[in-house]
Amino acid sequence: MKNYVKAGSLAVLCLLCACAQTAQGKLRQAVYDTASAYHLLASPMPDIMAGRVPGVSLSVGQKALARKASQSVLDELNALEQSIKAGNTLAETAVAALQADFAAFSTCWSGLTAGSTPAACTLATTASTATTATQANAAVSVSTNGKE
Repeated sequence: MKNYVKAGSLAVLCLLCACAQTAQGKLRQAVYDTASAYHLLASPMPDIMAGRVPGVSLSVGQKALARKASQSVLDELNALEQSIKAGNTLAETAVAALQADFAAFSTCWSGLTAGSTPAACTLATTASTATTATQANAAVSVSTNGKE
């Protein structure tokens, strides 16, 4: 009985590893990795925005830029995660746009908390709002019908 459990566990592990090697598996993993990195980076946002972090003070305008940059990443993450849950094929361009928006948010947020307002803050808020809806639709529009 013990050998059957080990063999079953090993088979499941092999199947999971095989899934991560497909193009769609890699795109899904990129979405999950980006989501994890975003949540880690954004976790102190509420405290910083509320002024509860000593040595970090943001103006009203800087807070608005940070919120917009953060929201653009969240919007793309939500669209891609819904696509994954629905079993739809992910478009490489949608995942790349998510990663680009995350990079812009990361630069923006790091700069704001260090006391400057990087150009990435304004670029992230203007470019991503124009492309988010288009890329979310592209990511959701093609269904795999059980195939990858």
